[in-house]
Amino acid sequence: MGTVIVRRIDLVVPSGLVTNLQIPSLAITDGAADPDWVEVPLGRWRFKRQPSLRLPLDPRSAKNTRRYVRLAPWSPLPALVALVAWSVSVFGDLSWPASLVAIVVAVGAPFTWSLLKTGGLPRQVPYRTRFGDLRIPEVPVEVAREWVAQNQGVTATNEAAPRPHSRRFYAAWTVGLLLAAVGLVVVLANNGREDFILLWMLAPVLFFTGVSMALKTQPPAKPGIGHIWPS
Repeated sequence: MGTVIVRRIDLVVPSGLVTNLQIPSLAITDGAADPDWVEVPLGRWRFKRQPSLRLPLDPRSAKNTRRYVRLAPWSPLPALVALVAWSVSVFGDLSWPASLVAIVVAVGAPFTWSLLKTGGLPRQVPYRTRFGDLRIPEVPVEVAREWVAQNQGVTATNEAAPRPHSRRFYAAWTVGLLLAAVGLVVVLANNGREDFILLWMLAPVLFFTGVSMALKTQPPAKPGIGHIWPS
């Protein structure tokens, strides 16, 4: 049996229409006509469950989303446990068995957490654009048509989503991060001390983060490549 290819498109909901949306009873994930309705967080910040929007999902995505929302407040804990365990193993005066246990905890905490939240949020998680609109990515085209038909002002588009911030924002961070990287290297090279290795590792991190910010000063795609309907 051949693979069914579902054509997908992004939905764009103007900010003023969000509270009065007429949402069709079709799963935004796969178009299923018997969806589960779930409070889906607006955005992918792991620590936040609110604000949210009640949306129709297929049963599997609904189950994963509910699990994700339950675990979201505890997201910082595994990273904190791993950091403490790693610090104890490196800087603590421990016996070899105790150090081994600390290393296992440092590696195992994030791994165990990733197993607990297997599946995570679907690709169709809505998020706010920097213009205030609500954008729902990769919705089946048939579902998008129903949203557009039932909500005047809602549009569907396959144009690239705008950057979350302005070009000035990314330019400012580019300059700041590159200057910080250069400054850190100069200080470490001339302070006459044997500095902690993590400080030397921080310099390339700052540099390449600055380069990535510089790339984001450019638009995500050339204008006019995609299309919007209804136009």
